[in-house]
Amino acid sequence: MKRISPILFLLCLVAQVNAQDLYEDALTAASYAYSHSKKAHGANNVFHTQEYADKAIEAFEKVENLSDKCGCAEANETAYEAKTNMVSSLDQDTYERSRYYAKQAKDLGPKLLEQLTDCQANNGSSDSYIGDVASAEEEAIAIASGEVAQKQKELEEKKRQLEIEQQKLQQQIAEQQKAQTEFEAQRAAELKEQTVVKVKAEQALQKLESALKELSIVLDDESIFESQKGYLRSENDLKNETLNDTKSFYVDRAKELTKSAMKQFAGYTEN
Repeated sequence: MKRISPILFLLCLVAQVNAQDLYEDALTAASYAYSHSKKAHGANNVFHTQEYADKAIEAFEKVENLSDKCGCAEANETAYEAKTNMVSSLDQDTYERSRYYAKQAKDLGPKLLEQLTDCQANNGSSDSYIGDVASAEEEAIAIASGEVAQKQKELEEKKRQLEIEQQKLQQQIAEQQKAQTEFEAQRAAELKEQTVVKVKAEQALQKLESALKELSIVLDDESIFESQKGYLRSENDLKNETLNDTKSFYVDRAKELTKSAMKQFAGYTEN
């Protein structure tokens, strides 16, 4: 019996060490599963959510297998439930629904760690493993904090770029408004000049027409000079044309009036 007792002690010791190794592996896997679950839930789009969900599924499945070997039924069931939620997260085609299932799995993380820790405590010393879990939690928090800081930095850079784009847009709007104001001022000045040309040209054409009528009567008192009033216009007619268009219009009317007079006076020569 004295020889058998040490052997039995060693066998028990080895079994306990192996069991503790299983708990350690299970706790480590659970910590990674929890960390990936938080990343999946905290992702800002469905692709990143499902990317971390895939990693979390692998970790939860490992916890499920290890807890089964350890005989920790509660942890086994929780790991299975969390894995199922993550699988559902992968099957969704919208960000909101995918993130919803990721949250369900993430919320089970602390419970899973607690169950594994309790199982380990009931099957041997667990102080070192609790420390490992705490370290894993701290590591997960540190990783999450780093990611948050990176996201914050990216958001600040995007904000700076948006401010630059906003300044450029405001500058473009200011330049367009300035150009519009200058155009309106130039157009107003041109319209004013067109009005002057209109008034003077129509007065001149009226005088020319009166002179031609008077000359026609002098040459033949029975003559009736054909009057041309097509050169009289309103100021609204000037709004849809340029200064050159206005001048061209009155030049054409003067040519028509002169051409009409030449035809009438040509008849006097023939008589």
